[in-house]
Amino acid sequence: MGQTPIVATAVGNFLADLGARRCFGVLGTANFKVTHALSEAGVEFIAAGHEGNAATMGDAYARMSGELTLVSVHSGPGLTNAITGIGEAAKSRTPLLVLAGDVATGDTKSNFHIEQAELVRSVGAEFHRVNTASTALSDTQRAVVRALRDRRTVVLSLPSDVQDAEIQNSNTARQMPSALPAMPPHPTAIAKLFDAIQSSERPLILAGRGALLAKEPLVALGDCIGALLATSACAHGLFAENPWSLGISGGFASPAALELIPQSDLILGFGVSFTQWTTRQGSLISPDAEVFQIDIDVERLGIHQALDYSVLGDARATAEALLLEFDRRGTSTNRKGRWRTSSTRKRIELGSTHNAPYSDTSSSKFIDPRTITKAIDNIIPSDRIIVTDAGHSMGWAPLYLRVPDQHSWCQLASFQSVGLGLATAIGAGLSHRGRLVVLATGDGGLMMSISDLATAIHLGLRMCILVFNDAAYGAEVHYYRRRGFSTDIVTFPETDFAAIARGFGARGTVVRTVADLEPLRAWVAEGASGVFIVDAKVDPAVEADWFQDAFKITD
Repeated sequence: MGQTPIVATAVGNFLADLGARRCFGVLGTANFKVTHALSEAGVEFIAAGHEGNAATMGDAYARMSGELTLVSVHSGPGLTNAITGIGEAAKSRTPLLVLAGDVATGDTKSNFHIEQAELVRSVGAEFHRVNTASTALSDTQRAVVRALRDRRTVVLSLPSDVQDAEIQNSNTARQMPSALPAMPPHPTAIAKLFDAIQSSERPLILAGRGALLAKEPLVALGDCIGALLATSACAHGLFAENPWSLGISGGFASPAALELIPQSDLILGFGVSFTQWTTRQGSLISPDAEVFQIDIDVERLGIHQALDYSVLGDARATAEALLLEFDRRGTSTNRKGRWRTSSTRKRIELGSTHNAPYSDTSSSKFIDPRTITKAIDNIIPSDRIIVTDAGHSMGWAPLYLRVPDQHSWCQLASFQSVGLGLATAIGAGLSHRGRLVVLATGDGGLMMSISDLATAIHLGLRMCILVFNDAAYGAEVHYYRRRGFSTDIVTFPETDFAAIARGFGARGTVVRTVADLEPLRAWVAEGASGVFIVDAKVDPAVEADWFQDAFKITD
């Protein structure tokens, strides 16, 4: 009683007091004490099967929940195992705090010694360290502020000798970092935007991840100026059910989007970076279109796309300022006849991915990946969260699995790493407990992370895993086969994921025809509890549209 606490305990209590509710990780000697302190303070510890999965669970949870989210890893291989997930989070500007245990200060002879700072910074994350017992809480506070307020992925190193040191100032006041005020656009920028809109006949509002909190003013602005609406892949669902939404711009674009986006004479990009993926290597932007980019990060302005004008400002604040400018000037907002016509509406409807025709290649041996995805969409309840893995297999879910809103879509592909899907689905499911998560993944990607299938089952998550099983790394097969290479080294024996599911205690079925989906229908009718794997033996010859476009032979 009255014993002076050690740093590990004080840091754990401090983070709990700041509002951390969940910590994802794998335990080792270097991170046990701080993680134990978190658990004792009421923070739920999610024990993953692999540190890479733990980091990705934390990434997805942080994105979907907006909470202070923690990941805890051991020194040495604990951190190296997690680095791919950390790199994905860093490239996506996910506010995430990774607690990395480390060897005692100066112990370079330890088997666990690595240059943590160099490793962390190499993938774009920030490195902070708890330096001494006297600075432990201020060091931790600084890392939390950087993660949450500035939306950064931060790795906080905790040397074991510092963790074990007694701390005298453990009663330091706990206070969450205040959010930065929304960055308003300069009045000159609003005037420039207003003039461009006034001279436009066919404006398009293109929203990215930086505009996820700006839905209402962007929809109102679209109504005001008669614009069509579209999103990047990361902002999918932002304009769901809006009759003037074209859906995703880029490789996952619908036929309607491919037709209408290039007809825009003004593109207002809110929180979107105009990458090659969003613009289809620039082909979706007419040479005659004016392009405006609005973003709070000056480093993103104009980095991927030549601009006519850039606006440094928050997406929501800029949209609201534009609406006020229209109101102030008393300008008529009845502009819908220029672009929002019945003819345009019909083209949007007929050109949606769900209505667009395709040549179904299904047989008794293989099912067309488009056919199975559309069938799943009709079976699964509409209140769902859609998650995709990276790789060739991600070409189907964005097109054929409908999402109810922007909070029901999670795609981790900034690092383009295959194998993050299952961990992403677990993190997303924990952020919205009770909702059904649908994971679309490939067979190769699922095999990389399948140890954490046990984690999903143990946590009691509701999850449907759709495996596009082509017995190969499909991206490499399609890419190199066209270039005349043998692809034997990227194919592998057929795997029965339904049998694997049963071995873990889940349910599953092998699907070669639509009729094979009856066990899934029964599972849904029973309430869709637990985990169900749909092992879809898809036609390996069908190449996703996005992949054909992105990696076509041009020489």
